[in-house]
Amino acid sequence: MQPLSPVELNPVFNLPELATLNEVPCLPFSALQARVDSAFSTLSELNAVNPVLLLNGFPGADYEELVQDLVRKHAKHADLFDLCYAENLHHPQKPIWLRLKAGTGIEFCELVGQLLELSSRHLEAEHVVQRILKKQGNDEKIADYLSLLSQHVAAGQGFSHPVLINLMVHRHDQTIPIVYARQFTPEQLFGAIHFQTEQGSVFSHHHLLEPGLIHQANGGYLIVPIEELLDQPNLWFRLKNALASRRVEWSRSAEMASFYFQPEPPPLDIHLILVGDRLSVAELYLLDRELDTLAFLRADIIPEWDVREDLPSYLGFLSHLRQKHQLLDMDGSAILRLCRYGCRLTEHQHRLSLVESQLVAMMQLSDVIARREQSELITEAHVLLAQQEQDHRLSFLVEQSDLGVRDGQYLLQTSGKIVGQINGLSVIQITGHPYDFGEPVRLTATVHLGDGDVVDIERKADLAGHIHAKAMMIIHGYLSNLFGAEHPSPLSANLVFEQSYHEIDGDSASLTGLCALLSALAKEPIYQHFAVTGAVDQFGHVQPVGGVNEKIEGFFRLCKIQGLTGEQGVLIPASNRLQLNLSDEVSAAIQAGQFHIYPVAHVEQAIELLTGSVAGDVEQPDTLFGRIRDRLDELNGHTVESGFLRRLFRR
Repeated sequence: MQPLSPVELNPVFNLPELATLNEVPCLPFSALQARVDSAFSTLSELNAVNPVLLLNGFPGADYEELVQDLVRKHAKHADLFDLCYAENLHHPQKPIWLRLKAGTGIEFCELVGQLLELSSRHLEAEHVVQRILKKQGNDEKIADYLSLLSQHVAAGQGFSHPVLINLMVHRHDQTIPIVYARQFTPEQLFGAIHFQTEQGSVFSHHHLLEPGLIHQANGGYLIVPIEELLDQPNLWFRLKNALASRRVEWSRSAEMASFYFQPEPPPLDIHLILVGDRLSVAELYLLDRELDTLAFLRADIIPEWDVREDLPSYLGFLSHLRQKHQLLDMDGSAILRLCRYGCRLTEHQHRLSLVESQLVAMMQLSDVIARREQSELITEAHVLLAQQEQDHRLSFLVEQSDLGVRDGQYLLQTSGKIVGQINGLSVIQITGHPYDFGEPVRLTATVHLGDGDVVDIERKADLAGHIHAKAMMIIHGYLSNLFGAEHPSPLSANLVFEQSYHEIDGDSASLTGLCALLSALAKEPIYQHFAVTGAVDQFGHVQPVGGVNEKIEGFFRLCKIQGLTGEQGVLIPASNRLQLNLSDEVSAAIQAGQFHIYPVAHVEQAIELLTGSVAGDVEQPDTLFGRIRDRLDELNGHTVESGFLRRLFRR
């Protein structure tokens, strides 16, 4: 079997001819989100009260910028208004709200002040009232309030607070408000009623009302991360009730529980945007099964871009990120390297990452190095150095793992042949650590007389997860189907991950384990200069796995420590070819013929490569599978019968 050629190890980009990234027209994140664009187009035309849009997103996306761009693009108009609170002249403990035309709040307060002054002097103030009503479109509630206010002053009655109007929300222009709710408390979201104490008495008034995020977003858009609601589930139901009732109930602190002060709930007219990843959405759905009914308008924010369909648009997105974060310009080689980094994030040669936080992080690190060297442009060398410095800062655990190999504490081999022993590959993921790395592991298999079971020692020791247990059962199913269809197997097997002291899970070692078992059953040694990863089904087809790049690089580190021989390499599923995006060091070693990657589609290809023997057919005694069948038949006492049948069928 031929190994993969060097050109197949990394993505290939057909970049347009350009000197710098600045030559590419900027494209914001929203321009690459057709699904979300469609949702906002529908939202702007939706005939609904307080509609809800749910966006299935991912960490690292700039939701606020996305919403702002699409609101500017699609929002046709907004019913904006200023909101103020005034003393209830009939009941001071129940302040009332007044809805004013957008941008007129300050002038309204000034005119009311003039009205008060004229009324207190018993001067004619009708012209002021008419002026206010004309400004406010003859609003009936405002007219009633002004009439009552004039009578109240004329009668010489006082007020609970010298400031008569509390202007809570004032729109300076016709810009549609877009409010992003971050780490909010109930008071920050729904507004707060503050209070004062005097001589042991607790009191409040309209001037102590503080608007919340929902008031600031009134007439516009409120963006709420679902994670915030999951931390405070009661807030979701309060928000849901506000949407349905079209008014906002005020939050009351525990200190005011026994104190009566009930401001009139203001009107609510917003577009609610819920954002979160799929896990958060699922948790909110479990909390409230009516979520699908309320948020019937939904859209996926895509985290990846297809390089084959439209590479220029992705370059426009990179150009936008550069300008947005005020970074140095990048030359063509740096752009190419950044695209390769974007592919590495997606683990696919045809896909580029749209996760802004990760892309910007690498661009900023490269920018620091370029400025340190007083360069006017970010080059490929700067991006490479940024990656190397980041790897160095996060590689302590990798070095500790390699130290065990150097000291001979981890018994791993990269040369020779051994029966029932094989090099597997794993990916180490540590919670809270952003750096995943590959680590080789030694699997061993032994066989003995028994009832044909495959004993998974990891499972017996409660060190394996459910997916791993399923993989071991699939191995047993393949062996039973291949060798035990006519007679039960008299051999049982033990399979173990040597020197593994933590819980494992996944099915990516099932091909590895199966090959180790076949080696033990056939008494055929396995070349130790190979490592294997891949899942299998009951028919022996090799299936793709994750973390293939980290696994390959992990085995390469081991071979480098023990010495490259030119024979070493890794067997991967053929269906994982498009996931390859290897480091320059590994790619160079493969280019030089010191390391190899072999794609396999079936267990037969893998075992032939690992042992140098033909897998063949169970009816052919001179093949590996044939020797296993002969051994099982001999132990079962069916040797004579089997030989007769073979001769019969050959005739």
